[in-house]
Amino acid sequence: MVVGGVTAMGFNSILWPDGQKGNLAEKDPEFFVDLNIDQIINGVIEGYGDYDLRPVFGTMPKNIHTVRYRQEVFKDLQNPDNIAFLKGFSSKMKGVNMRLFRIEELYEYQKQGWFLEAALLYFDALRDLSEKLKHAELNSEGLRSFRDYIQTYVDSSVYREASEEAMKVKANLSAITYEMSIGSARISVRKDRGRENYNEIIREAFIKFKENRKQVGKRQHFSESTMNHVEFGVLELIARLFPEEFRALISFHKIHSGFIDPVVAEIYRELQFYISYLEYISPLMKEDLEFCIPEMGNERDLYCLSSFDLALAHKLTSSGSRVITNDFNLSGGENTIVVTGPNNGGKSTFARSLGQVYFLAALGLPIPGKKSKLFLVDNIYTHFEKSEDPDNLMGKLENDLVKMKKILNLATERSVIIINEMLSSTASTDAIQIGKRIIDLIGKKNSICVYVTFLDEFARIRGVVSMVSQVDPSASEMRTFRVVRSDPNGLAYAMSLAEKYELTYEKIAGRIKE
Repeated sequence: MVVGGVTAMGFNSILWPDGQKGNLAEKDPEFFVDLNIDQIINGVIEGYGDYDLRPVFGTMPKNIHTVRYRQEVFKDLQNPDNIAFLKGFSSKMKGVNMRLFRIEELYEYQKQGWFLEAALLYFDALRDLSEKLKHAELNSEGLRSFRDYIQTYVDSSVYREASEEAMKVKANLSAITYEMSIGSARISVRKDRGRENYNEIIREAFIKFKENRKQVGKRQHFSESTMNHVEFGVLELIARLFPEEFRALISFHKIHSGFIDPVVAEIYRELQFYISYLEYISPLMKEDLEFCIPEMGNERDLYCLSSFDLALAHKLTSSGSRVITNDFNLSGGENTIVVTGPNNGGKSTFARSLGQVYFLAALGLPIPGKKSKLFLVDNIYTHFEKSEDPDNLMGKLENDLVKMKKILNLATERSVIIINEMLSSTASTDAIQIGKRIIDLIGKKNSICVYVTFLDEFARIRGVVSMVSQVDPSASEMRTFRVVRSDPNGLAYAMSLAEKYELTYEKIAGRIKE
């Protein structure tokens, strides 16, 4: 493939190894809200609205090669030198685009001048990037291919000739000197006749005011692009005096209107996928919360150590609160985790964190956790307890079952299903019977499932992994927000509360006798 006269060698993406991104998500997946992933993505792309990153963050790759391709790029970006110069390149490219975006509001010659400055900044950014890439320690296929592409591009006649022409036009314009006289109603401009240059004299005279400028109050600073009709009139007069230099400026604008290489533009945008996420997790890493690049495969022995809810962690750390981490693991054919324990004990948070981990891993991102081994999911399905919708003519139980049937029809052995407090609106005996049937069907699908429930009976089903949110042994009303493998103990917890508040049978009977 040839782009702008440069052989692209089949490379055009650091997100998609085959260069074919396919159809990106037009809207957030259904599970985003239940798992608070919408909050995570909102935080990641805040300040990156110009790059249209949300569809990328909403689209899970279909093959493991794409995931590993991105993971390798993230490994290269763990080197602070690499992330530093790529951020520098991004900053320069942002400056290029800002200049190009604003030129339409400018007067003609000023528009062409800004275009020239944008081109010069672009050529400088690529020249510097090429040099940095040349000496960078890179192991990922994506960034190594990017380095080869940039080197080929910078060495091409297309880049070299355009860059040299831009510098020549700039040098000729910078060499222009002229005299300007201002009368009461007239401004005259003529070529410089060799008179004394008062710029340095005036600068020297006012240098003391510059040194004391910090003591001056706020002053109005006009935008760099501001040019009134008088200034533009002066510029037109200068252009008449130096027609050759300005003709070269106009010519450069016409000939090189598309000076930005399409592949460079796309890679610049894709870099923001990596940079924005790393900036989002950086404050948490400074609080000693760990992130890892998970081992991805097709085996079903799965685990994640010291994981946490990423959305909640951002809220907690910003308020100075501690983040609790939890582990999970499945092995030997295990596929369903049933989480029980006291209300407000961290059960739902644990379930969300597991769903988040699988989603983030599917995008090739570093995930919350110290060490992890997962597989690539084809989809994530959620069923979270919600208040009854008055516009829905179905009863709550019927609505729950209809939604669950849809999930079971779509789920595969590569799916993750998160169920949170389902069947709370029906009698316990019916809920137990229905819930056991749902867990049985999920087991036959061999999907990975986390089922948060108030019913201990589900945790006693054969083959199910029971995990329980813990309370402080010395104060049973205190939640630790730790969720560990354990036999269900809801009755014991209820008894401890009854004892604490003197509501046991013996205590109540004793008070009645009194």
